[in-house]
Amino acid sequence: MAKFHLSGFYLEDKTFAPVTVRVRDPQTGRRLNLTVIGVLSDSTPALMTGIWTSQASLARAFGDRVLPTIHLFALKPGVDAAATAAKLESTFLSNGMQADSLEKLLSDAVAANMTFNRLIMGFMGLGLIVGVAALGVITARAVVERRQQIGVLRAIGFRRRMVQLSFLIESSFIALTSIVVGTGLGLAVAYGVIVDSRRTPSWEHMAFAVPWLTLGVIFLAVYAVAVATTLAPAVRAARIYPAEALRYQ
Repeated sequence: MAKFHLSGFYLEDKTFAPVTVRVRDPQTGRRLNLTVIGVLSDSTPALMTGIWTSQASLARAFGDRVLPTIHLFALKPGVDAAATAAKLESTFLSNGMQADSLEKLLSDAVAANMTFNRLIMGFMGLGLIVGVAALGVITARAVVERRQQIGVLRAIGFRRRMVQLSFLIESSFIALTSIVVGTGLGLAVAYGVIVDSRRTPSWEHMAFAVPWLTLGVIFLAVYAVAVATTLAPAVRAARIYPAEALRYQ
């Protein structure tokens, strides 16, 4: 079956002149003239793609070979759609009927998108874990490289807690700076995507909503883990004796 292409207008156009197309049955040779009066938006479900016309119009050209295979039922308020679909399938089992509720189909479609979003979030979480681990490695190296400086600080009166606190403050500054800069860049990119998407017809009312509560929980978790990874190197630095550090080569 050849694909149908219609040119001469753009999706952003509000109106266009009706276009007449001729549909031919390759088996019988019958022809049918149809008038295109509208085009569905790009947000239309894949189930509704193609040419839409009345059953009576198609029957004139294709006869009984275009019997409808999809039926939509409106249920009364309070009726369980899933239970009704199961009863329809059992009643018309000999006809091979397959019944689904539109709510279930919509939930399945949303679930597929949510799975993709969770996959992306998983990769982002993995990046956070690697970044936090790298911060702990940097702190451990800093303890080794600054051994003599730590000995000098201890020799001039710095207490263990003060040395430990200095490393924790340094790690906290790096972690907080990364959180603020990364969040700002992420929100800027997300806002740009939303603004660009609003230019698409039928997406004009897309809103830019920031999940501040979720972000706050993530920020606190990342900061807590970052401090925890640098705590052990900071404690080790605080236990360095001045005499040993100053003799270190």
